[in-house]
Parts: sequence; structure tokens; C-alpha cells
Amino acid sequence: MIKYMLASSLLCFALHAAAADTKTATSRSGTCTVSVPGSWTVDPTIGSAHNADNTISLVVTSPSHGLNSLSDVETMAPTIYKNDSVTKKSGSEFEMEGKSITGKPNVYRAIPAGGKVCIVEIMYTSGTAEEARAIVETMKAK
Repeated sequence: MIKYMLASSLLCFALHAAAADTKTATSRSGTCTVSVPGSWTVDPTIGSAHNADNTISLVVTSPSHGLNSLSDVETMAPTIYKNDSVTKKSGSEFEMEGKSITGKPNVYRAIPAGGKVCIVEIMYTSGTAEEARAIVETMKAK
């Protein structure tokens, strides 16, 4: 019994510590969220976040006009992000990687959100694509 209580206490502590080490970036509409490291600065007015030295930044959004489905995003995004390649395409997510329109490495992800979509783009000049991907894959629709 003591082992069980100790294991449960340690698990609760670990989960609390992990939650304390992240912040939530929320789209302006409140529809979409992304978890970012706790050391990042989050701007809730525009749904953006960045690390301390601004070498990694993201914007999370849920457009109110034009992009209402994942299919819309799958059609439109590659025409805008011409230096990105599609890395995932399914009925539940769409992801691209490459270089953003600013020339910085990026990961772009979209998921359905009811009659809308959630979109996040992370751009980075430090870190790796794997680290950027890990952040954008935390995106959720409310």
C-alpha cells in the first residue's frame, strides 16, 4: 500500500511539474491552443509566443474568413508557402515544413475545429525541426 501511495504521489508531482513548465498560447478567437515552454513570452492579444531571444516564434490562429475546412488549407497553404513541403496530410491534420515566406525555417500545421480550422506556424533560427514539430503538434481545438 505504501509503495502504491508513493508511486501515486510521485506521478502527481511529475504531472504538476510538467504542467508548470508550459504556457498556453491561444488564438485570438479562443478556438485554438498550443503549449509552449514556460520560459516563453505569450501575447494573448494576437495568439503569438516566442522564446527569450526571439529565435523561435509562433502564431496560432483560426481564420474567420476563407479557410473553413482542412481541405481549404490543403489547397491554399502550398500556394502561399512555396518553399514548404507537405509532410502530413490526413482527414485530421495537415503539416508542412521548409522555409516560411520570411525565409526562416518553419513548421506549419492545421487541424479541424468544428466548422473552422486551427492553424499554427512556428519559425525558428535556433533549435531543430523536430523541436518545432513537437511544439506545433500540441495544438488543440476547443
